[in-house]
Amino acid sequence: MITIEELHADSVRAAANELADVLHDCVLHGASVGFLPPFTVADARRFWLAVAQQVDAGARTLFAARDEHGTLCGTVQLALAMPANGAHRAEVNKMLVHTGWRRRGIGRLLLQAAEARARELGRTLLVLDTWSGSGAQHLYAGLGYRTCGDIPRYAILDGDALGATRVMYKVLGPSIAVRDEDPDSDDARALMAELSQVLAAITGDSGAAAFDVARAGAFAIARDDAGRAVGCGALLPLDGDVAEVKRMYARPGSGAGGAVLAHLEARAAALGYRGLWLETRKVNERAVRFYDAQGYLRIPNFGKYVGNDAAVCFGKRL
Repeated sequence: MITIEELHADSVRAAANELADVLHDCVLHGASVGFLPPFTVADARRFWLAVAQQVDAGARTLFAARDEHGTLCGTVQLALAMPANGAHRAEVNKMLVHTGWRRRGIGRLLLQAAEARARELGRTLLVLDTWSGSGAQHLYAGLGYRTCGDIPRYAILDGDALGATRVMYKVLGPSIAVRDEDPDSDDARALMAELSQVLAAITGDSGAAAFDVARAGAFAIARDDAGRAVGCGALLPLDGDVAEVKRMYARPGSGAGGAVLAHLEARAAALGYRGLWLETRKVNERAVRFYDAQGYLRIPNFGKYVGNDAAVCFGKRL
């Protein structure tokens, strides 16, 4: 069980040693977050004490993740001090997860908490940059961040080597809450019926026969601010440490697709899966573009899709 808390200035100071351990670990393992070796735990602690002053001034806010034992294992910040014509935006900074706690969906939980806070503060645009080719890049894409482009020779990576950074952004739409629910509920059935109609119109096959409710490892429903069901998705166990994404649907204009997929990825990680696979039809161009944008990569067709030229399969490591 991972809990996320917003730390105010005094809390940042109280947790400075724990935060320093996380930052030092990430830099030690090659994270490009503004520091270069030699970088000590004392250096990291001084950084966090300076951040506490900015939190005190309202220039930024900070979130921390703790595991079931109360150990601080990750953090992310929102930089809020913007010029007058940028008061609607915030910048995601120092997204850090200790190497000993990775692949547990902690990064997603931290970012979701930061996004929720940004909405509360009236911020409608989030921007960030990350080392091109890093695992964080795929995390952001999976949560709906879009790529503006890469800036070459942006930061020193090792010795004299210069690396590129990827600039990304996310427009914050309506608040979407996703949680596991009963796939036999009225809302679940209504959403899946809508999906079947859409798929039948696009591909000629509703896809309903390929989903067995009894085998679902998880079923999630997305709801908007008014509590209306606007999207759904499910996980089916496959062989080994891979699960399949099924019955992915978001009502047009709801913006729920990315939120549902991010929830399923976090659930899969929590259940011990190391990867997700899925299938859609090539003719369903909107779905293909969606999975491309979410950081999924084309993989050889698996299972019953082998030899089906109309199908395209995707995979993602968690």
